[in-house]
Amino acid sequence: MTRLLSSRTALVLVLGLLASLATIRPATAQVVINEILADPASDWDGDGTVDTLADEWVEVLNTGAAVVDLADYWLRDDAVDTPRMRLEGILAPGGAAVFFGSDAAAWQETTGLSGSALSLNNAGDTVVLLRTVPGSDPLAIEAVDTVTYLSHTAEDDRSSGWDTHQVTWVLYDGLNPYTGSFEPGPTGCPPTPGAPNLCNGEVAGEKLSFSAVKVLFR
Repeated sequence: MTRLLSSRTALVLVLGLLASLATIRPATAQVVINEILADPASDWDGDGTVDTLADEWVEVLNTGAAVVDLADYWLRDDAVDTPRMRLEGILAPGGAAVFFGSDAAAWQETTGLSGSALSLNNAGDTVVLLRTVPGSDPLAIEAVDTVTYLSHTAEDDRSSGWDTHQVTWVLYDGLNPYTGSFEPGPTGCPPTPGAPNLCNGEVAGEKLSFSAVKVLFR
């Protein structure tokens, strides 16, 4: 992370219009929400403990042709008007990055905010990806992608996310099969944090990296 905010008072955010922003992805969006797992039943963050807050995760994808500094991006859910966390790292074109509830909790502790982690609601929620407005002083952020998931996609170890072609939002229920009739329906494919959202027979080429596959299937 290239820059951290030291306290709540340092979060000078222009968020009053967020509630009225369209939920359709802007045509200029480069980093987007790619997959969400809201109800973990496994140790997804690899710390040796299964935790309902720490093991939640959101994956973001760089759909553009340029490298992106994720320090310009933030995540929040529909329950709050301020970010749950600031992202970090450098994301190559076609690359994906996963942020866990434990990452959010660590950021909140560092910045002196409440320890609520990502707090993704198992009954359904809306996740918002925000970006720092270039050149804004004081600091302002704007919504660049918004995804709403439903309760049936947020049961134990089910995730939901874009298909490989970024056309349809699908259910990844391979670890906890879904037998209901709500959409998105069952695929039998497992969650894929940090890897391509391959499903229904799609196979990555042997000579291609995961990042390259995501670019080719756009």
